[in-house]
Amino acid sequence: MNKISQLIAVVLVLTVLSLPVLGEMNGGRSDGSGMDTGKTDSGKNDSSMMDSSNRNDNSMHEKAKEMYDNGSRMRDEEDMMGMEFMHKGDDSYGGYVTFSVNNSTGDVLNFGILGIAIFDSLKIPGFDFKGTRTEGAETKIVNKDGSIVVQLHDNPAAVINIKTDTKATLIFNLASGVSAAKQDNIIKIMAGNLTAYIASEKATAINIAGNQVTINTDKGLTIFRASPINMPHDDMEEQFMGEMMTNRRGAEVSVGESDKYSIVNYSENMTVIMESIEPNHMRMMIDSSDHTGKFVLMNIDNSSLMWNDRERVRLYLDNKPMKEVMTEQELYRASESSFWLNMIGTNRMQAMMYIANFSTRQVDVVVEGDVTPTPMETTVAETTAPPTPSTPGFEIALGGLCTVAAAYIMRRRR
Repeated sequence: MNKISQLIAVVLVLTVLSLPVLGEMNGGRSDGSGMDTGKTDSGKNDSSMMDSSNRNDNSMHEKAKEMYDNGSRMRDEEDMMGMEFMHKGDDSYGGYVTFSVNNSTGDVLNFGILGIAIFDSLKIPGFDFKGTRTEGAETKIVNKDGSIVVQLHDNPAAVINIKTDTKATLIFNLASGVSAAKQDNIIKIMAGNLTAYIASEKATAINIAGNQVTINTDKGLTIFRASPINMPHDDMEEQFMGEMMTNRRGAEVSVGESDKYSIVNYSENMTVIMESIEPNHMRMMIDSSDHTGKFVLMNIDNSSLMWNDRERVRLYLDNKPMKEVMTEQELYRASESSFWLNMIGTNRMQAMMYIANFSTRQVDVVVEGDVTPTPMETTVAETTAPPTPSTPGFEIALGGLCTVAAAYIMRRRR
């Protein structure tokens, strides 16, 4: 009897030792959700991140939020997805941008990004308003002689570019709680967690007084551009705005949901044509009558291109691989055609190209399999991410325990 008791005790000890460690359960995840909680868009500027503790006026976003909510509902009813403006009366509703136009003066009113109010108004004194025209993700506001064109873009950077062929005064009346500060020749706009910039190519005077920013310009291009709300903010955005003051500014291409896209030409000499968009391949034709080097920025979001951890994105220029640099600083110093890539997760990326010289150039963005995965990655995948485990050896230990118990019972009956 004592021997049987001792044997049972040994089996129980072996059974306890065979149970899994608590932290190894659920495939190594301790949150119980079955999701990789390590990937969060902490740098993403969206409407859930705009509740700043520094906000003194909770009503500052009411009109912009109302327009965004109403626009989202109407767009859903019409199955409108991606970057594209919908109109109702004087109001324009995009996937990212909302605003109104005064149909007498041409003033832009209640300009907001994802429901965040940025400008109460954008006014150009003496603007002899002719009308507006919308095509996809772009709305143009023009005066009667065509000397001033205001272009508003529904894209993650919410770009406004103002082209003037005559002297003009631009007045940005900021929404309540939005601040502005001049940094060299660039104006930095802050609205909660959202950061934006204004750069004017030929500004003769810049004045910031209270909530009003006034720019006097002698022809040229003036750009408002936010840090893309679907990308983490970094210093690259401010540096890119600095290129607006030079001859190296080119274009910006955003591709998003439903393969809809927005193309912004920052140089009047440049033309960008989107030829094709496929899940693993995108092709553009870029032409410039100014043959000097230009920067082209790309923002790819949602389901346009898809890749996984074992794939990578490469850029080709005229069917030849472009040189990839490791930092944006290296790209700004480049003298040969190169690109810098910032991949965020498996379906978002930001890329910037420097094309050193121009005629008509073909650019291909290609998702390619990584044919040389490192052994370490394979090992980690096999050893640290097993399916939900059963307890190792538990069946054997339980079987042994049952056998001993049966033997004990039979012995008692004898």
